[in-house]
Formats: sequence, structure tokens, C-alpha cells
Amino acid sequence: MGIRILFSVIIMFFLFGCAQRTRGYQETFQPILQFMDYKPGMAFADVGAGDGEHTIQMATLMTNSAVYVQDIDTMTLNERKISKVIDIYSKQTKRDLRTANTFKITIGDISHTNLPSSTFDLIYSNATVHNFISIDSILTDLGRKLKPGGVIYFRDSFKGDHNEGPICSDPKCARPLLTIDEFLVIMKRMDSKR
Repeated sequence: MGIRILFSVIIMFFLFGCAQRTRGYQETFQPILQFMDYKPGMAFADVGAGDGEHTIQMATLMTNSAVYVQDIDTMTLNERKISKVIDIYSKQTKRDLRTANTFKITIGDISHTNLPSSTFDLIYSNATVHNFISIDSILTDLGRKLKPGGVIYFRDSFKGDHNEGPICSDPKCARPLLTIDEFLVIMKRMDSKR
């Protein structure tokens, strides 16, 4: 399983609706897409995408891609909300995002993403590792979703990295964080199961 980790303290903007200017989110996500070596036409999944707004922001920088927005929370992620977000960012960028890419919503559970197998060039997951309740199951599942040569990218906070404390700094979350070493042990264990 090709896995690279974006070690970074999450300095995310928490929006109240679709309000971020085009330049701001493009400056945020362009370097991430470059790091992941995104190319037009790639199949892309954002796992643990919440309401999908950040996924759609990334998709403003994509072309001819199948973009899967995945989460386990149907109250947060649903067709009506995603459609509204796509409309807002299409208008903001003056580009019909539905024509530029295809979008699919996938609802999973704590052990399975319910994404199609052997499909993805890139799987991205932001601020989710510390929320995975069944980490071994979900990582095994993610590995099965990659095409040959596909890569998973995790971007999360890790205990002790950049002075990060033992728990998530988001008061809504407050879940314990793994250290980088703990996470790498889990990744090696998952790789050995392949």
C-alpha cells in the first residue's frame, strides 16, 4: 500500500458555510495537490470529508476527475448539501464543476469506507486518523480501494509534533492523538498484512 503522510499541525480554517474567497482555498489546496502529484483524470477520494466543502474546494483545481466525497455522518454529508456547495464554488470560480469533474458521495461506517475497490489513484484524508475507531479495519479497507500504484495521503496532527498536545485541539473533537511513531507502527503492521 503506497502511503505517504503529510505531517502537519492542522491549521485549517473552520468556515461557517461557503464563505472563503477563491484565492484563499486555492492557495491552501494547490500545494497539497502538487505534493500528492495530482494529474487531471485521476480518481480521487477524500475520506472523512465531513460536509465535503473542502473536497469541493480542492475539486476547483481538478479536471476530468472522479471525485468521491466520503464520510460516515449522513447528517453532515448528503446530496442536497454537496449540490449546494458545488453550485456556490462553480459560481465563484466561473467554472461548471459538474462538467469539469464527476462527484460521488459515499457513506461508510467505522470499519469500511464503502468506496469501490481498486479504483483510486489518490486517497486523501485530513484530520481523521485520530478519529478512526477501528483503525486497522479502516486502513485495510483503504488499501483495497487503491489502483495498482495508487497512494494514500494522511494529513493530521500528531502528539508531540509541532508542540501538539496529547489530544485534538478542536474542542468539538478532543480525541487522543497518536504520536508519529505509533502511527508508523500501525502502518507497518498494515503493510505486512498485504
